[in-house]
Amino acid sequence: MQDVKFEVNCYGNAAEGGGLTKLTLCGINGEEAVLELDEEQEGMLRSRFSRSFYVRCKKEKILYEIENVKDGAALKALAKKYYFCDTCDFDNINLYGAKRVLKVVVEALYRYPRLRSKLCYIGSHSGFEKLLIALEEGDPAVLNQFNLQYICTGENAKKLGALVHHLLTNIMNNHEVYIASAMSAYGLFDAVLLDQNDYDGYSYLTLVSLLRKNEAVGFHPKGCHTPESVVYHELGHLLDKMCGLSEKFGFKSYYKGLSREEIRFGLSEYALVSPEEFIAEAFSEYMSNPEPRAIAAKVGALLDSAYAQKA
Repeated sequence: MQDVKFEVNCYGNAAEGGGLTKLTLCGINGEEAVLELDEEQEGMLRSRFSRSFYVRCKKEKILYEIENVKDGAALKALAKKYYFCDTCDFDNINLYGAKRVLKVVVEALYRYPRLRSKLCYIGSHSGFEKLLIALEEGDPAVLNQFNLQYICTGENAKKLGALVHHLLTNIMNNHEVYIASAMSAYGLFDAVLLDQNDYDGYSYLTLVSLLRKNEAVGFHPKGCHTPESVVYHELGHLLDKMCGLSEKFGFKSYYKGLSREEIRFGLSEYALVSPEEFIAEAFSEYMSNPEPRAIAAKVGALLDSAYAQKA
C-alpha cells in the first residue's frame, strides 16, 4: 500500500480588461474553468492565498478537546470552531483514527500557521466527492462551506465543480487504496483526503501493522510507522506547493548531489519516486522522528527556510 499524491496542473492567466480579471484554471486533460473577477473579488482571492492559522489558545488545550470529543459531528464542530480548514467530513471514518489525523494537523498549524491557506478540506474522499458533485449541480451552499461565495458564483461555480470533480475521479480511478492523500487544487479546493476503508474498524488495525512493516524494510523513513506519519507526508506535499521548495536552486542542487543508494538507505525507497516524494518523505521523518537522520534534517531545514521566506 502506498501514498498517492493528487497532482493537479494549474495555471493562472490573468488579463486585465473591462474592469475584470480573467483567471483560467486548467485541468490535467486540457479542461478549463474560467473565472471573471472584479477588483474586490480579486482582492479576496489574493487574501485567500495568504491565510494563516490564528492561535487563540495553547496547543495542548486544543489537543485535549480533540481527544475528548464523542463522535464525528463533534469533531467537525471543533475543527470549525478553531478554523483548521474551510470544511471537513469525518463520516464513515473511525473516530480514533480521525482524532489522530486532526492532532497532526494541529501540530503542523502551530508550527506552520500559513499552511492554513492550503487546508480547504480535511476528511473522507467520499465526503469531498459529494461536495464537488453538489457544486457541479449548482448547490450554492457548497460555496459557503469553502468560503468562496463572494468569489465564484453561478455557471462559473458549476464549471469549477465539474473541473475539480473530474480531476478527482480521474486520479482515483487509477488508485484503489491510498491511506491518505494531498490534493492541491488551485488554492480553492486543496485537501487532505483519507481513505475511509483504511480508517474504519478492523482495517485500521491492519493499516497500522502494514505501516510498521513498511518502515522496517525501509520503504518509508525511520520513525514513520504510524498513520500520523502518513498525514505528515501529505502535509509535506502541501507545504512544498506553498513554499515552492522543489523548484528552488538550493534544494535542486542538494537533491541532485545524492545518489540513489544514499536516498534509499538514508531516507526511504519511496523517496526515489520523485523530488516531490523525496521532500514529503523527508518531512514525514523530520516531524515524526525525535532524532531525524541527516537527509530529513537537511530537507526540514530547507523547508523551514523556504517557509520563513514565504511568510
